[in-house]
Amino acid sequence: MVIPWFLIPGRPYPVQVYLFACELYSSVPEIGQRGAAKATRAKFKLDTFSHSTVSRSFKSFEKAHKLALEKRFGEEAKVFATEGPAPIRAAASTDIKAAEGARSERRFPSAADTAMRRGNMAKFFPKYHCGAKRSDIESTSSQFVKGWHEKTMRMLL
Repeated sequence: MVIPWFLIPGRPYPVQVYLFACELYSSVPEIGQRGAAKATRAKFKLDTFSHSTVSRSFKSFEKAHKLALEKRFGEEAKVFATEGPAPIRAAASTDIKAAEGARSERRFPSAADTAMRRGNMAKFFPKYHCGAKRSDIESTSSQFVKGWHEKTMRMLL
């Protein structure tokens, strides 16, 4: 079976749409996932493209990047995976007050909470200039996907 470089099985949009959205989200600190989704809808003239799609795609790219680092650098890549705040672990049933305190600290991550992750991933994504035409985005994405496959022998997503 032959799959063109820009199609991802099971995904409704070509890979350049996901790359553009995630690159925008990771490289522009003032913009959040909703802003990246809105800009992506406008750039590619899409009826729908959700902030949750940016979130899921970003996590997928993050996982792919981590796997590539582990393949290239082994133990050094584990530092990349552990950066950021530690997850809240469930407390023992005997320590009810501690469990209640942990529950009250759970919240949606802010832009400051994700700044380090976005900074790490900004180095990973291809760079698109602000006024890039769709044809330029497609060309840059094509080179990125092909280069990724040559280096890792894996599909990008």
